[in-house]
Amino acid sequence: MAIEAEDAAPVAKPVFKVADHQVAGHRFEDGRVGSLIDDSGRFYKPLQDGTRGDKEVNFYNRFWSDPSVPPSVQKFFPKFFGTTEIEAPNGSGEVRHAIMEDLTHGFQRPNIIDVKMGARTWYLEAGPKYVEKCKLKDKETTSEALGFRVSGMQVYEPKKEEVWKASRSWCKFMKPEEVPEALKRFVSSNPSAEKGYDGAFVKAVYGEVLKELQDLKAWLEVQTSYHFFSASVLLIYEGEPTIPQAISVRLVDFAHVVYDRDVIDENQLSGLNAFMKMLTEIIDSETAVDT
Repeated sequence: MAIEAEDAAPVAKPVFKVADHQVAGHRFEDGRVGSLIDDSGRFYKPLQDGTRGDKEVNFYNRFWSDPSVPPSVQKFFPKFFGTTEIEAPNGSGEVRHAIMEDLTHGFQRPNIIDVKMGARTWYLEAGPKYVEKCKLKDKETTSEALGFRVSGMQVYEPKKEEVWKASRSWCKFMKPEEVPEALKRFVSSNPSAEKGYDGAFVKAVYGEVLKELQDLKAWLEVQTSYHFFSASVLLIYEGEPTIPQAISVRLVDFAHVVYDRDVIDENQLSGLNAFMKMLTEIIDSETAVDT
């Protein structure tokens, strides 16, 4: 017998939680609007007002309906489930959030690093004030010098049973020559140490990351549909030593994508190449020590 509409079970509203594992971007703290998660594996990202929020939604709608993007590339992008309005914690009203895949779902102790790609993070249609702001930050951080910068990081330390989390200032004032050690810190079992990181997981994590990034690199070398400004590579691996190793490589942050320029995205590709080169050098240095 068909179930009448009034007899159908009501859809339960999601129970929101603060996205504690977020290492960069809109954090939910001090009563401010920020990212949330629920138990079903979904992530709720607050969208900026005006065209910037619309641009990110438009990117997901276009990307996930684009038949030219192969599955080998789709795997790098979070799944998108539309938008919803959520009441702000400061009582200022409802805020539109994008509903996406929670990339940390399924990890018990997610170790996460956010690496913003490109020597230039400002997009082509940006206003002069925004361009100057980005140019200054690109120069002050390692973006201009290296083609990428570390925007955030957290690493679980089993011996202490606690998480070491990089501060905003630690990331912002990192010098180019300090980046290799910072990347080694991310794959060490002693991240809270001031120096002497053991690099315990250099080969296991970065070896797999490099294999994964080859697919993204191959696509960026030929595609001309999408130019990514201020997007990040997000690396996640399981930090709980009693659980089998799992590694995730994803791309995030798409509020500043530019379309159909009829040339390849040299800014993103150059940043990715520089990042991959540094990871290779870190693996090689650890191999040399072992031998």
